[in-house]
Amino acid sequence: MSMYLTFTIGKDKRNLVDDITDFHIDNSTSTNPQWLQARQNEDGMRQVFVTVKNEDGSPFNLTDCNYWFQGKLPDGIHKIIDARHGVTLDAQNGKFRFDMPKHAFTVAGSYVQAFFRIVRNGESITTLEFDLTVLADLVYNDLVPSDYITPFEDLYGKLKDYITKANGDFDAAMTQWKKDVADLITELNADISGINLTITEIKTQLASLEEKIKADGLLTQAEFDAQIAIVNQNIADALEKLKGNIIVGDNITIGKQVSKSNQSAIENLKSLVDPTLFNFVFFTDSHYDQWNDPNRTGLERLNNALLMDGTVDAIIAGGDNVDGGSSLYDIVLSQHKEYIDDMFFYHNEGSDKFILKGNHDDASGRQIGYRRSGDKEFANTTSIPSEDLKRIYNNAALLNGEKRNGNSNYFYKDYPDKKIRLVGLDSNDTPDTILNSDGFLKYPGLMYMGYRQTQIDWLANTALQNVPKDYTTVIVGHVHAHARMGANVNEDDIYTDHYYNIDLVDQVISDFMHGTSSTLTSTTKNWEVSVKTDFTSQGKRIMAGYIHGHQHQDNYTSDLGFNNIGITCSIGTDINKPSEDGWAVISVDPTKQTIQVRGFGRAETRSFNFING
Repeated sequence: MSMYLTFTIGKDKRNLVDDITDFHIDNSTSTNPQWLQARQNEDGMRQVFVTVKNEDGSPFNLTDCNYWFQGKLPDGIHKIIDARHGVTLDAQNGKFRFDMPKHAFTVAGSYVQAFFRIVRNGESITTLEFDLTVLADLVYNDLVPSDYITPFEDLYGKLKDYITKANGDFDAAMTQWKKDVADLITELNADISGINLTITEIKTQLASLEEKIKADGLLTQAEFDAQIAIVNQNIADALEKLKGNIIVGDNITIGKQVSKSNQSAIENLKSLVDPTLFNFVFFTDSHYDQWNDPNRTGLERLNNALLMDGTVDAIIAGGDNVDGGSSLYDIVLSQHKEYIDDMFFYHNEGSDKFILKGNHDDASGRQIGYRRSGDKEFANTTSIPSEDLKRIYNNAALLNGEKRNGNSNYFYKDYPDKKIRLVGLDSNDTPDTILNSDGFLKYPGLMYMGYRQTQIDWLANTALQNVPKDYTTVIVGHVHAHARMGANVNEDDIYTDHYYNIDLVDQVISDFMHGTSSTLTSTTKNWEVSVKTDFTSQGKRIMAGYIHGHQHQDNYTSDLGFNNIGITCSIGTDINKPSEDGWAVISVDPTKQTIQVRGFGRAETRSFNFING
C-alpha cells in the first residue's frame, strides 16, 4: 500500500499551537495539510513516497541525506524515532521512500505529531507535520505500544563489535560505547523532548561482564552471548520507560551534578526571584577547556547557573564560553558542542537560553600564541569562522522565538507580559576573511573586537525601533560599553586589545533613550560605517541598562548616560579552587525603575536606578 506526500521547505506553514503542553495540531490552519492512514499491525508494506521541494518549486537536493520518521503515538506517551527505514529514490529530484514499521501502528487513533526529519552531515531540516491516523484492528488487538528509537536499537546491538574492534580491550570498548550512547542521547534530546535513558540500570550487568573477562582472561562465545542478552534486555526495558528528561550519572552527563552546597545557595536565590518582574541569569566568561584547570570545570559551573532554569525568564551565556586554547581544531569544536548541548538541550524547564559570542570563542588566540612566541604546536592552527559559530549556536533555529538578522549572532526578543525588550549584541563582529601577508588573520577575535556596518544599522533601524512606549529595554553583550581602541595603538600590535566602533553603538543607545537622531560614520579601513539613526517619531524610551562580561570583575559606570553593568567571570580566579564560581540573577522592575543584581558565588549583589533620557 503506497501513499504520496509532497513538502515544500520554506513555504509550508501552519499556525503555532496555542498550548504546547496540550499539543494538538489543527490541519485546517496549515498551508499544506496532508494525511496518511493505516490499520493497527500493518508492517513494512505501508510505504510513503515523499517529494521535497524548495520554496521556489525546484527539487530539494537529497544527496547524502538520511531520513527519519518522528512521531508521538495517539496515546500521547510513546514515541517513534525511526532512522532505519528511509530509502533514497531520486536524490536530484528530491524523492525518497519510507517503509513504515509496525511499531508505528500499535495504537489506534490520531497521532499527536508526525513528521519527517532529513539529515545530512549532522545537520537537519524537518518537513511540516502530516495527519497520521491508525484504524483499529478488532480482530488482532493485543498489541503493546512501546517507544521505538532505532538509533538506540542499532547501538545497543553493537557491543560485541566494539569489543572486537578494541582487540579484546574491554575498558576501551566500554569507554567508546558509553561515549556513543551519550552522544546519541544529546543528539536525540536536541530534536525531541521527553527522552530519558536510565543507563544506570545496565551498569551491574556490564560490571559483571567486565569482572568475568578480568578474572579468567577468556570468554567463551556462549558466555558472551548470555551476558550480552542480559545487557540488551535491560536496555530494552529502559527504552520502554522513556519519560521526562535525561537522567544519567556523572560518567556520562555533560559536566558534573550541582553540589549540595551550591544547590542550597541557588535555592535561596530562587526564593528571592519575583516572578512579576523580568528576571534573567547572566553567566559569562566560563572559558571552558576540558584539558586545563580551572577551565575544565566550565560545564560544572554552567550547570550551577542552569539550575535556575524555569525560575527566570532567560539564561544568557555572555561570551568567552569556550577558552579556545586547545591546539587541535576538532577539540575546540567538540568543546563548543558540549557547551551548547548542555546549555540548550540538557535542561528544559522553560527559561529562554541565549549564547553570546566572546573574544575567545573563535579560538583565534592560538594564532596569537604562535605569532607571539613561535610555539610550533600552534603553527598551523586556524580560527573558527563566524558562519560556523552561527551554525554551532543553532541561530537559524530561533530556539527562543527571537528575532535575528538572518542567522546573526545578535538578536532581540519582546516579553509582552513583562513589558521588556531584550537585545543581545555581538561585540566580536570582526572581519574574519581578511588575511595578512603571512597568511594569518588580520583581525583575530581574541584581540580585535567591535561592531560593523550591518549590525549597527540593524540595532538603530530594527532592534530599537517600534518599541512600545511602556516597554523597558535591556541590552546584553560581551564587551563593555567603555571599550575604546585608542588613537595611539598600532593596528598590527597583537599585545594590545583593539576595539572598533563601540562609541557608535553607545551613540545609538543614547539616541534611542533621548528620541533624537544622528549620523554615525567611521572611515577606519575594514570597519567603515555610515548609518543614520532617527528616533524622533518614536520619542524617548527607557533603557534599564547594558549588561556585559569580558573584564572578569563586577563593575559599574554611568557616565555614558546609561547603566553600564559588568558581571564577574564564572571561571575561578584561584587555580587551587577550580570550582569557584560567579554569576548573577538580574531583575528588572519597570514600575520602580530599578535593576537588581543578585550575585552567586564571588559575584556582588547590587542595585541601580534607571537613567532616563
